[in-house]
Amino acid sequence: MGSNVHAVENGHGSHMLASLPSRDAETVRRELERVRLDAERSLIHAHAPVRRVFFPESALIALSVTMADGRTAGVTIVGPEGVVGVSAAVGDTGLMDAAVLVPGIAQSMPAERFRAVMRSSEALRRAVEGYSISLLRHLAQTVACNRLHTLDQRAARWLLLTADRIGRDTFPLTQEAFADLLGVSRPAVSTVGARFAREGAAEFRRGTVHILDHARLEKASCECLTADREALEPLALPAEGSSIHRIPRHLPRTALGMIRPEIRRAR
Repeated sequence: MGSNVHAVENGHGSHMLASLPSRDAETVRRELERVRLDAERSLIHAHAPVRRVFFPESALIALSVTMADGRTAGVTIVGPEGVVGVSAAVGDTGLMDAAVLVPGIAQSMPAERFRAVMRSSEALRRAVEGYSISLLRHLAQTVACNRLHTLDQRAARWLLLTADRIGRDTFPLTQEAFADLLGVSRPAVSTVGARFAREGAAEFRRGTVHILDHARLEKASCECLTADREALEPLALPAEGSSIHRIPRHLPRTALGMIRPEIRRAR
């Protein structure tokens, strides 16, 4: 059980774990299991006990809220910069549904061991607390974005944030999954995708997104993208004594997802 938590070459690996000082990293490493996460796999259910905590390496996890009528609204996505199941640090109940959006690898440990390690490792506790505060800042931006910006702007923002997290411009993402993340219908996503393709910014093809021109996609986005990218900038600095010298400047950005945003469904 456990693999090198410092493996962040080529943009892979958990940035949070890699930022820990060596002694703390070794303590955490003993509790970790490296797992493969398949697309659409459910990891955590809202209001149900959190059994395991996940530190994504190459996987991307969507956090969402399900309404009484079954409609789903995406809240945020978590990649190598973060941790899924962070509510286990203070309790044992999930705040939202968590499911795999982009398949990949994650480090995982039982929730009770996560709480124990948090108590024994001040560095991990500080990292998780700093992550939570920074991500709440991102989430506040998301609430404003959902209320004030167009579907095109929001779609461009989330595509760029996804690329930031996984470190590549081509990634698996179905229109159905993207529609759930945006809280809109699939035809609405198809219309946006067609518009992005005509503009040479991005395209959906057979369940895969290809970002064709970052500059054009950023122009189609909104001011929230810059705010998102700044939210975790202080966390980009590795801890003293860690085995990495630098985390990439464009550190993936995400949100904790403790506040439910109001979603206006596009028609």
